[in-house]
Amino acid sequence: MKKIFAVIGIIFLVIILVLNIGITAFLSPIEVVTICYNNTAYVFDLLLLVISIFLITNIINKFWYKNEKRKMLRKVLLIVVAIIYISATIAFSILFKPSLKSDQKAVGIMAFCFNTKESDEPLEVEAYQKLSIKEYMQAYNQQIPLAFMFSLFLKLIRSDDLYKLSIINILAIIAMIFAIRKIENMISKKYKTNKVLFYTLFFTFLSIPMLVTFKYGDLSSLTLSLFSVYYMMKFVETKKYKHILIASIFSMFAYMMRMNSLIFVIATVIYLLFVLFTKIKTKSAKEKIINVLTIIVYIGITIIPAKLVIAYYTNKYELSTEKQYPVASYLLMAMEESNRANGWYNEGIAAPALKNPEKAKNEYPKLIKERLEYFSENIGYAFRFYTLKIASMWTENTYSAVISNLTTLKDKLLEFEEPLLFYQKALLILICISTIVVLIQNRKNLSPEIIYLLLIFMGGFAFHIIWEAKSRYIIPYIVVLIPLASIQIKTRKKQKTIP
Repeated sequence: MKKIFAVIGIIFLVIILVLNIGITAFLSPIEVVTICYNNTAYVFDLLLLVISIFLITNIINKFWYKNEKRKMLRKVLLIVVAIIYISATIAFSILFKPSLKSDQKAVGIMAFCFNTKESDEPLEVEAYQKLSIKEYMQAYNQQIPLAFMFSLFLKLIRSDDLYKLSIINILAIIAMIFAIRKIENMISKKYKTNKVLFYTLFFTFLSIPMLVTFKYGDLSSLTLSLFSVYYMMKFVETKKYKHILIASIFSMFAYMMRMNSLIFVIATVIYLLFVLFTKIKTKSAKEKIINVLTIIVYIGITIIPAKLVIAYYTNKYELSTEKQYPVASYLLMAMEESNRANGWYNEGIAAPALKNPEKAKNEYPKLIKERLEYFSENIGYAFRFYTLKIASMWTENTYSAVISNLTTLKDKLLEFEEPLLFYQKALLILICISTIVVLIQNRKNLSPEIIYLLLIFMGGFAFHIIWEAKSRYIIPYIVVLIPLASIQIKTRKKQKTIP
């Protein structure tokens, strides 16, 4: 089973690697993707940067971690780097205050509504001009848990200023440093890691601090999910049930902040099945029952609270469940071309579904079936469609961080787009190459922790092929690869795995 996971993971990584070497996607201020093919000089410069980062971090790592006497100095330096990183993030959130748009603004208004009890007023969001707050809540009830969490925060700080929701993102980024470091420490118990490369990959992945101004559940959900992953690893290591309880609580809040964290939940269940049912024939009936109950409790703690919050507000505001925005619309958008990019948000599909959900629920499954039949009859077209769709997400290497901070269409921040895109493309290529080599070199000795992180990445990659696309959505799956990419690549001289 480990080898199957590794092979699938390598295939996905090779796809991302090849696409990033050959293609660059540019995201315009109005969220339209332009696909460009890289010339030879661009690829040469890109690979030169990749090799330079790899060699420099390796040289520094060998020097810096060779002497144990430098341990205290290393800690001090790490603290200084973290302080600079956090300070820069806070400064960015103060200097850049883009206007709230679309779902960001709608969820913020919902949160304010929960505290003031007004729901029949117009939503006053450009993307949903004709909707009241109640109608938006009714259509997109999956946003209710996030709005609920935001409402609690606004009540806690006694403010109705939606821009102060950036504080949640700042706290999430600070906590993310600890979460990802804890995961790397778990990996380093079984494998030698290049810590300088690890910190370089994380601290210079600039899209994360830049998205501090994006007042949604992305960053907070990612941080909570990472803590859940760490404590789940601790549970498998120690078999102490307090760890799975803590992991479940983190997962519960992550799911409330962003329901896409369900990908982490599914990966966790597969991970637990993989670990808890290894050598199942040697386990007693009692052990098997406990293992099954453990997984059920984890799923229950994660999902039930969000469902209860949705049920509470559905009842409170008398929302009609028949007017929910249909899931089929997301699936159909994912299969259609749009003026933005293949599989991205499509107004021609979304608007009718929002206006008449019942009609869409009946018609869209038929259109999905027709589209699948068209793909099966036109394999070449289907291949090109999904190649460009994947490229529009994985080769747009700013991951929406630039356009999310624009205040005008001619914002000076646009000058930063190409350098950021080039550098972060190099980071992703390095992450892919390093992870591929690590998986191949350690194919006979893949730890459950490696499989766990790989499962999360594979789940994210596969999910966004069949779901509505956006380059911002893939950030979590790059982050979970960083600890894997940081495992030291073996040279000719054999390196023994740490027992």
